[in-house]
Amino acid sequence: MSYLIDSDIASFYLRGRYNLIGAFEKRGQSSLRLSIITVAEMEVIAYKNPQSKVNLANIWDLAHAMGILDIDRETWRIFSLTKAEAESKGKPKGDLDILQASVAKQHGLIVVTHNTKHYEGIVACEDWTKA
Repeated sequence: MSYLIDSDIASFYLRGRYNLIGAFEKRGQSSLRLSIITVAEMEVIAYKNPQSKVNLANIWDLAHAMGILDIDRETWRIFSLTKAEAESKGKPKGDLDILQASVAKQHGLIVVTHNTKHYEGIVACEDWTKA
């Protein structure tokens, strides 16, 4: 199994919460990825609070260790299809959540998030804070 780490989980990891260090080690670094979306969302945290453990240096150390998945034309195609399907079912989701799910779908990854409701019905997800 391979995983796409959402911004809330990455933030908790950098803050040392929920024993995520152990969860990450258990799965192995080679099976974990960040998207450029997660990096950007965490950078917002860093800019808002420069004294946080979620700072630019830690974010980029984590990103380089895991690898960053970028957004390309295929990601946008999956995004458009996924957003249309969610809206047709009367279950709209946030654009960044759909974009994150699209990255996961494109690369065959499970989204690891504390906000599983954001991804229900669109992509496989797990919450490692409950383990």
